[in-house]
Amino acid sequence: MTPPAQPLSYRHRNVFFYLLMGAFFLSLPFLFLYATGYRFLPGQTSIVSTGGMYVSAERTGAQIYIDDQLVRETRIFRRAFYAQGLEATTHKVHVEKEGHHTWVKELPVYPHLVTEAQAFNLPLVPQVRVITPWQTASGVSVLTATSTVLFTASTTNQYLFEPRASTSTLSVSSEFQSVIQYFQTPTSTPITTLVPHTTSGTTEEDTSITTREWRGVRLFESDGEIYVNYTGPRNQMPYYYCAEPFAPYQPATSTLDAVSTTNVLGTVANANDDLLEDNLLLQVKTLDPDSECEPLIKMDRGGESVKYFDFFPNSTDLIILAQESGVYVVEADDRAWQNRQPLLIGTDLEVRVVSGSVYVYDGRVIYQVVINQNWF
Repeated sequence: MTPPAQPLSYRHRNVFFYLLMGAFFLSLPFLFLYATGYRFLPGQTSIVSTGGMYVSAERTGAQIYIDDQLVRETRIFRRAFYAQGLEATTHKVHVEKEGHHTWVKELPVYPHLVTEAQAFNLPLVPQVRVITPWQTASGVSVLTATSTVLFTASTTNQYLFEPRASTSTLSVSSEFQSVIQYFQTPTSTPITTLVPHTTSGTTEEDTSITTREWRGVRLFESDGEIYVNYTGPRNQMPYYYCAEPFAPYQPATSTLDAVSTTNVLGTVANANDDLLEDNLLLQVKTLDPDSECEPLIKMDRGGESVKYFDFFPNSTDLIILAQESGVYVVEADDRAWQNRQPLLIGTDLEVRVVSGSVYVYDGRVIYQVVINQNWF
């Protein structure tokens, strides 16, 4: 028969209680140092202060790399990654996905602070919906001339290529007639129907083709250059509008503490600020309140003139530029450089952004670029 377990004596309980209390208080300084970003890093002889990085991606199945080390493959509900214990120096981040353009950035990490970054990856082969002037009686679009755009894009709707088709046997496309009006409006006059982005203090009548303003961000042209100007509350301004210069990335000195990487459940960082702040041990990098810089960013035109510009649907961080060789999306973040990816390739393309849709016109056919609104 097994003897019944006996409780610890009062003396033994006191001994264990004071031992555990002592261990707790002795470990408090180390726990505090760890929580505030102090680490023993490889190659260092003493404890050093570190920072963190929060990288978000709009694509599922994308791979996030920090200093060329894979740290996360994004999923439906895990499209962001938080790495802590990073050396306070410049790190290289890149996000890639098969069949998409790669986003690359060099970003500084500061002691006891978290650096935020938002990646975007446009498809190598864009998807478009073809809108032609003519269609069959059953509603199928009819293409009567070749299209260079379709050489680099795939279509989501059915169409017929009939270069010898007689228009007398075809029907006029009411959708084409409706959308073409956006391109027939002179760009030198205010275009209220093309500018759905307005803020308090900016009326639709005051907004012209050469100015966009939405959610505290103003996009405008001056002397052939395109600028992004933050006009919202200064305490809410992303710090990269006034980011200070930093040293370039040095692979030999940049180290990633893989043991200290932590996954954060989230999507886009800008859309989950509360979630981000609740989960991070370090403070998110913000604008220095004593900074007097002008929150103005000049967009990278890639050496080409710009015929049209607007905000990418549902985003103030990405800008659409219609240029000589095609339509591009450029990030409004010039830390190190601005990532620039083609949305649609082709010459002499006109673009309009209307109510969250991007339409491209090549003089004969209109293409509606397929955009997943859940990306951003």
